Amino acid sequence: RALQAQVEPHFLFNTLAHLDALLQNDTLEEEQDLLDYFTRYLRGTLSTTSQEASPLADELARIEPWLRILSIRFGQRLRWRIDASEQAAHCLLPPMLLQPLVENAIRHGLEPQVEGGRITVRACTDANQRLVLEVCDTGAGLAAGAPATSSAPGRSFGLAQVRERLSTLYGDQGTIELIAQPAGGTCARVQFPYKSTNP
Repeated sequence: RALQAQVEPHFLFNTLAHLDALLQNDTLEEEQDLLDYFTRYLRGTLSTTSQEASPLADELARIEPWLRILSIRFGQRLRWRIDASEQAAHCLLPPMLLQPLVENAIRHGLEPQVEGGRITVRACTDANQRLVLEVCDTGAGLAAGAPATSSAPGRSFGLAQVRERLSTLYGDQGTIELIAQPAGGTCARVQFPYKSTNP
């Protein structure tokens, strides 16, 4: 709830402000797209906030219109891709676990760069029956001199919330790490034991 209270008002305000700008510029096609994605996002949010866990597929279905809204705002500065295996899509995870990772990558990875960059969301299962979630960006990278597995300045709230939730739910079997990418950018990797919606 604390995480939603931090993320949702900021996103809603920015989306409505951008819609207002589109209305003033009379860009009807983008207005309609924005409203459609916004409706899908709100519908998905309302359906998952009261659940203790939901399939990754549901979380991705909520993230996708959110990313499309951001793409309208950022234009060519934001490119993204979601790649989840079929098995991973059935894994249960707490709501609002993935979105803070993506938001962190955009805010602290891509926004500081004039040219923006790419976000890649990947999900798979490993041989140890863990779900592996990765959110990788081609952005500014970790702060100079910061350890690759620690939070850089300005990244603390969302990642701290994710780390605390993983610890509470999975103990030392739930981990999150930030990994500096060799070609630039950062990869946030989350791992925890998975339960599947499949029998």
